[in-house]
Amino acid sequence: MSTDVGIWVGALMTIAVFSYLFSENEFYKAVEHIYVGAAAGYSIVLGFSNVVTKGWQPLVEGRQFQVLIPVAMGLMLFAPYAGTQYNWMRRIPISFIVGIGAGITIRSVVIEQFVKQLSATILPFNSVNNVIIVLGTLAVLSYFFFTFKPSRALKTSAEVGKWIIMITFGASFGNAVMGRISLLIGRIDFMFREWIHLIKL
Repeated sequence: MSTDVGIWVGALMTIAVFSYLFSENEFYKAVEHIYVGAAAGYSIVLGFSNVVTKGWQPLVEGRQFQVLIPVAMGLMLFAPYAGTQYNWMRRIPISFIVGIGAGITIRSVVIEQFVKQLSATILPFNSVNNVIIVLGTLAVLSYFFFTFKPSRALKTSAEVGKWIIMITFGASFGNAVMGRISLLIGRIDFMFREWIHLIKL
């Protein structure tokens, strides 16, 4: 067995987490609290580091006074803690955060999930794969036509589109399961290879 303290801690915490499969117990709760506490502590340290490196140092050491604007807006988020009469102050930075975040998100979603998908679908018919993609896309779109009475051809296309959607959902679910199983294999490999050394390769 391993003599490394870190490996022992990781192995025992892994066993404590797996013990939840039998029933909820104190060992699992302890590891859960440790994980949440460590994540919270890491977030606090990371946030403080960002304040120092992106706020304090540029302002004090670099004399970059334009940093005062985001620093002031960041402080305005904490204004309600000084009194309920200052609640209105936090709306200003929140409006900037929501507006900028929405703009960036909408742009990326339109480009990645619409423009690129559309351009990839309308490529020239130079391969069987592209023909299948185009026909599959049209079949799936026909499944969502509800504005008029469907014809026999449209019903057939919609049925094909329904099967394509089901296959896509099944493939996505299978991919998610494979990802979870790969995580499980990683922990089992850690336990048997690095902790108790049953796997020698």
